[in-house]
Amino acid sequence: MHSRRAFLASTGVLMAGAALPAMAEAAPQTIDSHVHVWIKDPRFPFAEGANVPEGVDASVETLLRRMEANQVARTVLIQVIHYKWDNRYLVDCLKRFPGKFAGVCRVNPETPDAADQLIYWVSQGCDGVRLSPAADASGDWIRRPRMYSLWAQCERLHVPMTLLLPASRLPDVRPLIDKNQGLTVVIDHMADCSIGDTASLARLLDLARYPRVFVKITHLWSLSKQGYPFRDSYEMVARIRDAFGSQRIMGGTDWPIKTELASYEQRLALYREEIPFFNAEERKDVLYRTAQRVWPSSR
Repeated sequence: MHSRRAFLASTGVLMAGAALPAMAEAAPQTIDSHVHVWIKDPRFPFAEGANVPEGVDASVETLLRRMEANQVARTVLIQVIHYKWDNRYLVDCLKRFPGKFAGVCRVNPETPDAADQLIYWVSQGCDGVRLSPAADASGDWIRRPRMYSLWAQCERLHVPMTLLLPASRLPDVRPLIDKNQGLTVVIDHMADCSIGDTASLARLLDLARYPRVFVKITHLWSLSKQGYPFRDSYEMVARIRDAFGSQRIMGGTDWPIKTELASYEQRLALYREEIPFFNAEERKDVLYRTAQRVWPSSR
């Protein structure tokens, strides 16, 4: 079975202070915390009604070539919505390329057996689960009692809970965090706080009180009103760094989503060199050490 120990062993870091493998000076050690893969294959059918982009090569083989060309050591695969709750392609990638990936699955949060679904996919090698409540009433399931059993199961399995949600939903998850304070929680894409939206950012920064809440400082390309390197987003990133500390923030490319806004290479360059205010140790956290903290050992 794929394990998170294999994921970390092949990075050269199984514990704090262990030696890292040598990397070219031009490309610092990097773990990409957020990538999607999919393939048009009858073995892995898309969900009914899936809006799959035409002409996008999002196969794991293409990703591996991009990783090698850009010296990305490891990648966290996030189950793409095109498959909904069918994580078989994700698991296939984990099993065919052991040690190259960690995998975050999806389960149907509105069904009574959501916690059992999670047990199954973790047994298949997945390293966490992602929930994505919408801002409108269709996302109100995040407030329902059933969530407590799913979150408790996540904590028992020692796998992170990853959340794709708007900032307006952050107050809804605070009771769940309060109830499961041993659970690692990851907020994707800075909760998509719009630049200049101080109220939304305040909701996100309020979660810094919880030591096991982490934030992906991603989607700068979608949130910015400027072109690359999206400097108008830096103040928000700096405030998140100041609140959470560099040890609880991480970069990620979200490849291959909206690559017309920024290429895979440009997104890596943002964290490697463009964002100017990280010192050397903070940049290591953003590039790879935080991802290793979120997925620290085998189950």
